[in-house]
Amino acid sequence: MLSCCRKTDYGFTLLEMMLVLIIGGVLTAIAIPAFMNWAPKYRVNGAARQVFSEMMAARAKAISEGNDYIISFDISNNRFTIYDDDDNNGMDSGESVRTIIIPEAYPGIEFGRVSSPRDSSATGFVTFIGTGPSVTFLRSGLVKTSDLPGSLSGDVYLMPEDDTNLDRQRCVSVNLTGRVRLYKYTGSDWE
Repeated sequence: MLSCCRKTDYGFTLLEMMLVLIIGGVLTAIAIPAFMNWAPKYRVNGAARQVFSEMMAARAKAISEGNDYIISFDISNNRFTIYDDDDNNGMDSGESVRTIIIPEAYPGIEFGRVSSPRDSSATGFVTFIGTGPSVTFLRSGLVKTSDLPGSLSGDVYLMPEDDTNLDRQRCVSVNLTGRVRLYKYTGSDWE
């Protein structure tokens, strides 16, 4: 009947497309600075969780396998190595299970801190005093006491490179009983 008056064109007008592009550009311009501020915190959280989970796994394996597990930290190269000490005599060649290089998995993250340490007597970014420095999880699940400073807990501090923003620091702590805890710095205290 009235097919000559029915509109059959579908799609968007040039004006509608330009309006969508402009709105998208404005939203992107607003989001980029927020993302740039968020990314280092996300990476340091991931690195701290990885150190935490590797320590928990090493402790669990030490108990289940009935032999010591050692985690040795190479502070200058921002990496740590896990050893399965089958003969319980310390780190030997061939006992290395794996090495985690923090900047490869989490670019821009390193051992370090800019605030006061969680333990006021701590010095350095990794406070274990074993060879390396290192921490040894015994087959009982406890930590070898000679690896811990006088406070009987050892810490690993992580932060984004060249970043003085205090809320981006993380600390993984291990006490004498083998309990592993993850802390973040709030600007005034470690929680």
